[in-house]
Amino acid sequence: MLIVGERINTSRKVKNERAIETAVVNRDRAAIEKLAKTQHEAGSDYIDINAGTLTSGEPEALEWLTSVVQDAVPAPICFDTPNTDALARALSAYDAKRGQPFINSITAEAARYQAILPFVLQYKSKVIALAMDDSGIQSDPDKRLAVARKLINDLSSAGVPLEDIYMDPLTFPIGSGSDVAVSMMEIIEKLKAEFPGVRTIAGLSNVSHGMPARKILNSAMTILCLGKGLDAGIIDPNDRYLMALIAAAEALMGRDEFCSRYISLFRQGAFEGL
Repeated sequence: MLIVGERINTSRKVKNERAIETAVVNRDRAAIEKLAKTQHEAGSDYIDINAGTLTSGEPEALEWLTSVVQDAVPAPICFDTPNTDALARALSAYDAKRGQPFINSITAEAARYQAILPFVLQYKSKVIALAMDDSGIQSDPDKRLAVARKLINDLSSAGVPLEDIYMDPLTFPIGSGSDVAVSMMEIIEKLKAEFPGVRTIAGLSNVSHGMPARKILNSAMTILCLGKGLDAGIIDPNDRYLMALIAAAEALMGRDEFCSRYISLFRQGAFEGL
């Protein structure tokens, strides 16, 4: 499972304070470096950066975050913005030698699709495709599946390799309906069957929004989605229990030959105290 570390996001609160936003506004390099390093050390394959709450300074902030993160860790970066000015500045500052960039995200909304696609093609990036169009976010899973199919076909026709398309079926809070998690898992399963080369991804922590003991729901949702073919997750890699569960699930699913990664993590002490 490809892990995209979610913690460098200006909308994220720490003890009810917008600590990440404050760090970015104040250009607190040490704070951002620490967030990048702890996520990389915990197993993140990509570090997501998002400065979307800075409505007037997002381009400068995302460019600065790109510089700080790539100076701090060798991991490639996931650029989380629909703002084309911010995306242009951040990608221009990115050192492609560290790995293929990841753009988060494109949708089937006509304006956004046309604005983001040139970046995906120019930088040969991976891209997260959200199953939404100009009619908005559809609660009906069949409609979301139809949008996902269209996005995959359009991106593929435009020259984006299937393996670089990460389809996000959208994670609804479980409090909004008892069937939303089941519906999402069904979409993942159908997409993997119809488009074997396409990857699937999800912001899994959304499922627990508004609920108590969120980590329990997040962990359960992650493992259930893995069983349906989920390829990647935008998660908190510093949640050691969740990361251990992912390693265990992949070993049990035959995605870890001879359990070599699971055993290696155990020997490194990754499971101590769990």
